[in-house]
Amino acid sequence: MATSKHPTDRFRSATDFPKTVEHLSLSDASQFYVEMRDCLIFTNRSRSQLIRRNEEHKQTISTLQNDAARLEQFIHQLEQDKQTLTQSQQDNITSLKQELGTMSSHLDQISQAFKDVEDIGSPMGAMAFPGRFNRFWRALKALITWWREENDDFSAGSGTLPPSPTPLNPEDRQENPQMYSDPASVQRSLRDL
Repeated sequence: MATSKHPTDRFRSATDFPKTVEHLSLSDASQFYVEMRDCLIFTNRSRSQLIRRNEEHKQTISTLQNDAARLEQFIHQLEQDKQTLTQSQQDNITSLKQELGTMSSHLDQISQAFKDVEDIGSPMGAMAFPGRFNRFWRALKALITWWREENDDFSAGSGTLPPSPTPLNPEDRQENPQMYSDPASVQRSLRDL
């Protein structure tokens, strides 16, 4: 009789069982039948569990693949954000370098303007020679241009002059020409110096 070596052996080979039951007694055939049935039940249960676990693993793999794809998208988005931020920082650095260069040139212009103007009080000062006078006007123009560039918001906001606190009258124009910007008042103001 081909019985299992251990009662817990549930997976048994087909060779463990006889091919025919003709030469077996009824009790041996019944015992083989019970053993084969138990083995078949366990095998079917195991097969069902394997199929179920296989499906679970497929779903887990699909979920993991979706998560991996989503994480790859996040990584790609982070790389793009990093490149954008790096480019923005590079643009800021370039802009700051340009601004520093502009400020340096303005500082040089202002230094030169003040250097050209420093001897104006001496008898042989900037007004004595036409070349020095022209340099003085160029330095003054550079200083005013620089100030206007730096204060665009001030000049844009004050497109119109505020009203004069005193009424406009000819005597005031004659006595205080420096308070007015028309050409005649400017000439009177320069003549009084």
